[in-house]
Amino acid sequence: MLDDLKLTSKKLGSGPIWSWMIDQLGWVGKVDELVGVAPEDCRISVGQRIKALLVNILTDRKALYKVQEFYEEYDVQSLVGSDVASDALNDDALGRALDAVHKSGIDGVLTAASFSALEFASVPLNRLHGDTTSVSFYGHYRQYRSAPDDEEGSRLEITRGYSKDHRPDLKQVIFGMVTAHGIPLLASPENGNLDDKTWNAQTIAKLAKSLPEQKLSQILYIADSAAVTSKNLPLFHEHGVRFISRLPSTFAMCDKVKRSALERNRWEDVGRLGERQDSATYRIQSFHREMEGLRYRFIAVQSSALDERKRKRLEKLIETEYREFTKAAAEESERSYSCREDAERAAAELPKQFKGYHTIEVSTDEEVETLKRPTRGRPRKDTPVPTRKVFRNHVTIHEPSPEALEEARRVASMFVLITNVLDEQAMSNVEVLQAYKEQIEVEYRFRFLKSPYFVGPVYLQNPDRVEALACLMLMAVILYATFEYMVRVQMAKESEPLILPGKRKSMRPTGTSMLEMFDGLAMVLIHLEERIIRKGPQVDGQRERILNMLGAGTKVYTEMNKLA
Repeated sequence: MLDDLKLTSKKLGSGPIWSWMIDQLGWVGKVDELVGVAPEDCRISVGQRIKALLVNILTDRKALYKVQEFYEEYDVQSLVGSDVASDALNDDALGRALDAVHKSGIDGVLTAASFSALEFASVPLNRLHGDTTSVSFYGHYRQYRSAPDDEEGSRLEITRGYSKDHRPDLKQVIFGMVTAHGIPLLASPENGNLDDKTWNAQTIAKLAKSLPEQKLSQILYIADSAAVTSKNLPLFHEHGVRFISRLPSTFAMCDKVKRSALERNRWEDVGRLGERQDSATYRIQSFHREMEGLRYRFIAVQSSALDERKRKRLEKLIETEYREFTKAAAEESERSYSCREDAERAAAELPKQFKGYHTIEVSTDEEVETLKRPTRGRPRKDTPVPTRKVFRNHVTIHEPSPEALEEARRVASMFVLITNVLDEQAMSNVEVLQAYKEQIEVEYRFRFLKSPYFVGPVYLQNPDRVEALACLMLMAVILYATFEYMVRVQMAKESEPLILPGKRKSMRPTGTSMLEMFDGLAMVLIHLEERIIRKGPQVDGQRERILNMLGAGTKVYTEMNKLA
C-alpha cells in the first residue's frame, strides 16, 4: 500500500484569500446572471472563468495565454472550484469570457462588484474621492471601421492623450475611480484622450444616477482642481452634490483670496496633518465669496513645504523677469526728452512698467547729444559741431529683497480650496483641509493598479478584450481595497501591532505587506491508490491573525473551497 503512496504539491500563495472573498461577494453568480451562462461555450461558466482570472491577477499575474500554465502549478480546485480542471482555462476559453463580459456591458459588472464589496465591508458612503490616471499600452490594436455608430461610440479607444506616466509616445487608457474609504464605488476604463474635466462632469452625473437622492445629499465629493470649471460648478448645484476641491489659478478669485489672506493676516494654525515629524505644517483662513452667480467658501491654505516644482518655477519667473526688465531698461535709456519735466514725468510712470519681484532705481540725467550736420560735404575746421541738450532716464535694476522673496515664497506655497459646504459649524475649515488631504487614498489605489507586481503585460490586440481585461483589473482593485480596509478596521480595535516581514511593526499595514506573508504557501496532495487526500498548509501566528481579522479564518487554507 505504501508503494502506491505518492506526494505532490500545488502552490496556493494568497489565492485562497481571493477565492474566499469572491465567493463571499457572490461575484460568480452575479457575472453569470449579467452575461448569461453558455454551457456550449466552455465546461465552466463565464463567472468561474472570471474568478480564475481575478485570482491569477492578484496572486501571480500572467499573460492570458499563460493562465492555464499558472493553474497547472497552483491548486485550481482549491482556488476556482472542485469541478474545475486547468485545461478548461485555456486562452481561447478565457478570451471568450472577456468577450461575454464586454458584450454584457462592463459598467453593469463593475457596479455590481463595487456595491457588493461596499455592503460586505459595511463601508459608509460619506466621503468620496475621485480622480483619474493613465495606463500606457505598447503595440498596435485592431481598429473597427465598419461598426455601426452606436457600437463604435461605445468602444474603448486606446489612443494618445495627456500622459500622467510622462509617456506621450505611447497609446493609453484612462482609468477613472471614485473611492469610499479606499474602496472603489465607481470605476471605469475610459478613452485614452478623455480629459479630467470631462470625466468629472460625467462622474457627477453618474453619482446622481447611482445613488438615491437622500444618500446623494449626504455624500461629500472630493476631487482635484480639474473638477472646478465654469461648466462643472453648476452641476454640483443642480444635482445637490456637496464637494471640496482646489480652486485653479485660472480663476481670478484664486489670486484675490490669496491677496486677501496676506492683507488680513488672520491665520489659524493647524499644525501637522501627517504623522511624520518632517511633514508640512499648515495655516488657513476662510472667506465667503460669490463666484459666477453662486456662493462658496474659499479657504486659503499656506504650507510650510515649498515643493521643488514650485521652487524651480519661482526661480524661473525671477530669471525671466530680470531679462525683461533689462531689455526695457535699455530701451528707456535710449529714449531722450527735450526738457527735465518731461523726463521726470516719464520716470514717475516707470514703476508701473517695472512691477515685479525686482526693484528699480531711476536717475534723470542731463546729456549733450550730437546732431547731424545740416549740410553735406567736409565741414570747415572752425565750424562748431551741432549739439543739443537732452534728458534721459537711466534705470538701475536691483535684486529682489529678502522680504519680497519671502512673500513670493508664501504666495507660491499657498493654495485655495473651494467648497459649497458653507456652514462652518457643520464642517470646520480644518475638517475641509483634512478631507482634501485624504485625496491620496484614491492615488494609493492607482499605485496598486499600476504596480508591476500585479499588472503584467497585456498580449491582446482586440480593444474589446482590452476593455474587459481593464474591467477585471478594476475588480482586482476592489478586492484588494476591501481586504485592506477590513483588516485595518479590526486593527483599529487592537492594541498590539501586526508583525510584518522583516520584523516591521504596523498598526495600519498595507495590503501588499500583509500579502507577502502568504507567499510560498502550498497544498500537499497525497495520492493513495485511487484517492487523493488534500492537506492544506499550517497557518498560524501573524497569518492566522490576519485571516481572523478578515473574517475568513484559517479554514480557507485547511479546507477546500467550493463555488458559492
